[in-house]
Amino acid sequence: MNRRTRRASLVLSCLVALGIVAALVPFLARANNSKLSNPYPYLAGDDIAHRMGFLFRVTAGLAPAALVDYDRKAKTLTIEIIGTAEKADGAKREIEAFNAVIKDRIVPYAKERHGITLEDRDVTLIYFNDGGEGATPYELVRRQEGKYVTPARESSEN
Repeated sequence: MNRRTRRASLVLSCLVALGIVAALVPFLARANNSKLSNPYPYLAGDDIAHRMGFLFRVTAGLAPAALVDYDRKAKTLTIEIIGTAEKADGAKREIEAFNAVIKDRIVPYAKERHGITLEDRDVTLIYFNDGGEGATPYELVRRQEGKYVTPARESSEN
């Protein structure tokens, strides 16, 4: 066998091996975590919370970060707003902007998609001041059951 034939044979063998590996990669690379197949009840509250979080991110003017969660035990939606307002009045304005989106976009979605009449008692909005650089965020004010509740440490400023 001359050099050219050996080289051609080696190249062909490498190409065949590469083809076999390429064919096996999708099979070998697929996830095989059986726990990912465990049933998970996705409740209407989970869906509404997910939709709410999405709408907050895409709605213009709602700059602060918002975390939305459905509390299965309390059966309420909780929105934690993290912003820079230092006084309760500024935080309340931010909360009202979020509440307007809830009334305009989430309430109709909950009714149409799930037949749920979403009311003030079903949604709690909590405003946290981000605490500034290196500080711990702290609750400034919350809107719960349609009423504002201010933590004791801020009540003297209102």
